[in-house]
Amino acid sequence: MGAINTVTDTKRSDMYKTVGAESPSNPELSESLEWNYDISKINIPIFMVAGTKGDFEMKTVIPSEKMPEMYASISTPEAMARKKDCEHGEMLYSADGYVTAWLMWQLQGDEEAAKAFVGDDAELLHNELYQDQRIDINREKE
Repeated sequence: MGAINTVTDTKRSDMYKTVGAESPSNPELSESLEWNYDISKINIPIFMVAGTKGDFEMKTVIPSEKMPEMYASISTPEAMARKKDCEHGEMLYSADGYVTAWLMWQLQGDEEAAKAFVGDDAELLHNELYQDQRIDINREKE
């Protein structure tokens, strides 16, 4: 929620070029906690990643059905995946390689890092440590 609100609902949101959201809380949870955000306002490339382990991650923070719903409401280039056997609190460090590659590509134009996300052979799509991978990099902004 913090990352999403930072790039969509702050004075300086136009300064951001990309966003990485690790285990983003689903809209219903966020609303119940008065942490409201509107993910459909994202107008820059976004990488969403979450875990698959534990009731807190899978039933409370971002249930299996909520992540694709959130993903579908975004109209900019995007990627998402779930790290297998990873709990909510582990996501910050467990997905670091892909988050770093995403930022290196998006912010520095690093073509080697881009290989994790671009093309039919994108590494993320074939990484057996992840599931529910989706990449829509060539999507045009509306």
